[in-house]
Amino acid sequence: MLEYISGIVNIFSLWDRFKNRVIPSPVVTNTAQRFIRLFEAHGISRAQIPRFFGHNLTIHQVEDETELLKILDTNLLEAVATLFGIRLEWLEGGTDELYDINHFYKQPQKFGEWLDSLTADTDKIKIDGWLLTTKFKTDQYDALILMREKIGELADENIYRYYFCEQWIYGYWKCRADIAACVAQGWKRNQYITGRMLTQKVFNKIISLKLVPNSELEGTAIANQRFQAEDLTLNPKFFVQGLSEGQFGIENAVALWLEYQQLGFMDSGFGNKRSVFEQFQHDHFK
Repeated sequence: MLEYISGIVNIFSLWDRFKNRVIPSPVVTNTAQRFIRLFEAHGISRAQIPRFFGHNLTIHQVEDETELLKILDTNLLEAVATLFGIRLEWLEGGTDELYDINHFYKQPQKFGEWLDSLTADTDKIKIDGWLLTTKFKTDQYDALILMREKIGELADENIYRYYFCEQWIYGYWKCRADIAACVAQGWKRNQYITGRMLTQKVFNKIISLKLVPNSELEGTAIANQRFQAEDLTLNPKFFVQGLSEGQFGIENAVALWLEYQQLGFMDSGFGNKRSVFEQFQHDHFK
């Protein structure tokens, strides 16, 4: 009996050691670590922060976490949050999500108005972006319009601020027409939106809002298969490709495309394609 009890004790002892070995301790981060990580994720090393960001920071302060914590105050945190377009609450440790989302579903005209608001004060701001999607097709979000604004340079490399512009279901006909209208309004303003087909892993990282996009450090580099997002505004066959709900989805997507075109939302600068879509509608829906 004693041997049996001893065996049980040994088993639990081994289990305790196993748990301690395979379960990592929680990673504890503080404001200084989040501050540094934000710059590094944007391609700015610690020693470059004072030169890029200013605000009287010194290399000694950014290289020493304790010293950095002494000088980080609300004004500095607000300044860096504004610079990179991220949520102040993330720097403060109050949320895991860095970004807010700009919503344009069923109101794509507001996308053009929003772009105009970004460049209202100057015409020197450089803005472009991507239509990101993935081959993972569900009734969940599988597309995102991600815009970026150049905010500086370091060693001939551009540094960007990112904007998340709605999350979409790419195969849903209403979303498809809205996406096309947003792409058109970007191209019309020479703020070009190009297409990227990402792996599901990278797409999920970006759409989580918890990581800086297009960052090698974060594993979110946007470097996969390209496609011509502007073809959504030019080519009806491409526009309806992969739509769900069969003929119903295709018919309604094209009808909404034509409605948006009539309202002036589908002009991507490549000429009026209304007759092309009307011919497609006539040939396929009779």
